[in-house]
Amino acid sequence: MYIMLGKRIKDLREYQGITQRELADRAQLSEKEFAQIEQDNVEQLPSSTLLKIADGLKLKKATDFASLVKLNRVTRRFHSYCVGLPKTGTVSMTGIFGNYRSAHEMRQWETHQMIIRFNQGSISKHEFLNFLRERDVNGMLEMDSAHFNRHYLQYLVDEFPNASFICLIRDCYSWVNSFINYFIDPRRSALQSQELSNGMPFDLPQGDCEAKKELVKNFRKYIDGPLSFWADSYRKMLNELPVGRSLVIRTNELSHKIDEIGKLVSVSSGTLIREKSHLNQSTYRINILECYDMNFLKDKFDEHCSKLMDAWFPGYSLVDFLEKNAYLSSV
Repeated sequence: MYIMLGKRIKDLREYQGITQRELADRAQLSEKEFAQIEQDNVEQLPSSTLLKIADGLKLKKATDFASLVKLNRVTRRFHSYCVGLPKTGTVSMTGIFGNYRSAHEMRQWETHQMIIRFNQGSISKHEFLNFLRERDVNGMLEMDSAHFNRHYLQYLVDEFPNASFICLIRDCYSWVNSFINYFIDPRRSALQSQELSNGMPFDLPQGDCEAKKELVKNFRKYIDGPLSFWADSYRKMLNELPVGRSLVIRTNELSHKIDEIGKLVSVSSGTLIREKSHLNQSTYRINILECYDMNFLKDKFDEHCSKLMDAWFPGYSLVDFLEKNAYLSSV
């Protein structure tokens, strides 16, 4: 007997001991809307709604999530990945594809742990590839946007020959400034050393507010870490992107590249949400680069980043960034 999607949702909810009202709230639905889903035994839901329900169920088994996706009777209209560094626009890319099955950092913690285990040699390449395949099947995303996709980009390229790739590149000046703003924001929890560092926090101080103050006070001795990470990461990503099915976009030009993005994934640009191309902007700003000697900073940026900056942001200098940043801070 064929099990309908609504009944499967109900079974999983009741097994977890979650009330209709609790799950409706988690999925951002009214209780009446959610009750209708279970009562009518619907066969298909918008992918965004199903993802919210699945997230609200807090499923512990990947097979449970896979069953919901399969019962939803959906097929991919396209398959694309977005890669880049943290703070380069991966949240915005998810928003742009809000009319499609799009998610940001799907299964983040679990994926981080698998990367750690693979890098440490505690799982084989075969086991890691099986995880990537399972993650893909369970999500069935059309746009999979996550900065940690870069850690296994070469495997995605080989395993999914029909997938396209968008790489977001942000100039080194605004990137390091934004990263430091993010890291020392007192409203955020300190990054935990047991999590995947992602090149973050490099060898930066970790822990409480005192450690964050130490970073600001002595950034001079920490600056090589993030700058070499920016350069090394982009050299690797740009080298691994597949020719003919990739697009590299400067973060500051994202809203102007909607037509090109649509063409890459073979959808009408009119179905993409241009207004969501600047999400997740930080409101906490310390502007670390304004606190240090210009000659010192210029030498450090030139040492690590000049080749890539000349290639992707020709003519754009530290002075240009500081002048632009000062102007934006004054309006």
